Amino acid sequence: MRTRFWIFPMIALLTLAGCSNYRVVSDYDRSIPFERYKTYRWSSEGSAGIDDDILARNPFIYKHIKSAVDRELAAKGFVLKASGPVDFTVSPHARVRERVVVTQPVGFAYSNGYYHRWGRRGYTTIWYDPYPYPAISYYEEGTLIIDIIDAKSDEIAWSGVARGILKNYDTSMQMQRDIDEVVTKIMAQFPPVVR
Repeated sequence: MRTRFWIFPMIALLTLAGCSNYRVVSDYDRSIPFERYKTYRWSSEGSAGIDDDILARNPFIYKHIKSAVDRELAAKGFVLKASGPVDFTVSPHARVRERVVVTQPVGFAYSNGYYHRWGRRGYTTIWYDPYPYPAISYYEEGTLIIDIIDAKSDEIAWSGVARGILKNYDTSMQMQRDIDEVVTKIMAQFPPVVR
């Protein structure tokens, strides 16, 4: 049985040869001295108060994201502290939205409602609707947001966002691999290079 897990790969039907189907963007507060950041903890509030946050309903996905973020931050030299003062807190959020794609029909040569085609068996005439209708398809788009909250000001200092088309997974290992890839690309932009 196939289980639908959500993943956060990026922007509606963006399919480029050899590239993943998600995009990562980030923004930050230019007044924050990121070079002073050394220690962090996870937000105790989590997804409280966010109605459509799927991490509140999917603790395993939250744990996968948390372990991937911890690994990326540790590789950059940041220290996770369970208690005491820290420089920043990490707060992830995720949501899923249904999207619609409308494709306009491609016209064919026809006369009097008939489509003319030349094939191996000779010339054939097939009835063709002269007023074709657009094709409508639906897909689910997932978004993962990782917020870095400055501990002193209690304001968002940095935010990384990944968005993309959701996949179906046969195993949790496939899902974990994609989560790791997405989190790595998000956290590659933290700390920002302040200009």
